[in-house]
Amino acid sequence: MTTTIPLKYRIPWKKIVVYIAAVLFALYLVLPFYWIVAMSFMHEVDAISLPPQWIPQDPTVENYASFVNPEGLQALVGSRAVEETPYALGNSMIVATLTALLNLVLGVFAAYSFSRIRFRGSQALMMLYLLTRMVPGIAIIIPFYLVMRELDLLDTYLALILSYTTFALPVTIWVLKDFFRAVPRELEDAARVDRCGWFRTMWTVVLPISAPGLVAAAVFSFMTAWNEFMFALFLTSTTASKTMPVIAANFATDLNTQFTVMAASGVLAVLPPLVLVLIFQRLIVQGMAAGSVKG
Repeated sequence: MTTTIPLKYRIPWKKIVVYIAAVLFALYLVLPFYWIVAMSFMHEVDAISLPPQWIPQDPTVENYASFVNPEGLQALVGSRAVEETPYALGNSMIVATLTALLNLVLGVFAAYSFSRIRFRGSQALMMLYLLTRMVPGIAIIIPFYLVMRELDLLDTYLALILSYTTFALPVTIWVLKDFFRAVPRELEDAARVDRCGWFRTMWTVVLPISAPGLVAAAVFSFMTAWNEFMFALFLTSTTASKTMPVIAANFATDLNTQFTVMAASGVLAVLPPLVLVLIFQRLIVQGMAAGSVKG
């Protein structure tokens, strides 16, 4: 005779396995970033101790202060990576912000044209834009370099902004096109009845309704420019335009740099885009979700 266990007494093994897997995956994602943050507040002797100290015993901000005054720590005198980090952060902020703005300006005009104007070959042209996004950067870095050299734009912000715009613009157009298409034409017609021109109609009617798409496209463009490394390495050569990914790579070859300072530079590099995403999290999720399901 077999007995059956009531449902309320059965162990939900499937849920337990899923929860354990979710926790392990979360730790896999969070622990490296936590270790960088913790190490950035440690003294060098504590950071390299065995077993490792997961919590700083004697927290210090000297590692962050070294970027303001590189000679403040005697062990870091002559470290070019430390000295160049403040300039690189400023360069990255300028390049990423201007790239996002340029992408929005160009993307709004192009996306509105695709959403409102029917012309032969529009779908093929849209697919061509997306196909350009699939071309690997290594395949076009030499032509880009030669073009920028001929235009005398090497080691300038403009070279990076133009390069990054070509990467992000297809996605910007694709996302905004669906948002503009979802805006009822009746609203635009009503604005024109009230004697609103095209620019005023876009500013007061279309763009506010499409705010989630605009934010998602802007943040995507910003992140693309902030994280890009290869083009920044080839097209820049001095602190006048070097961005944070290039300087971060220099820490690996700088013999004078301490691990704790290296960790502090990593935190500084991650902080701006992280704050941006946290501020606009709701609009980013709404914009990317809507852009992925609309026709």
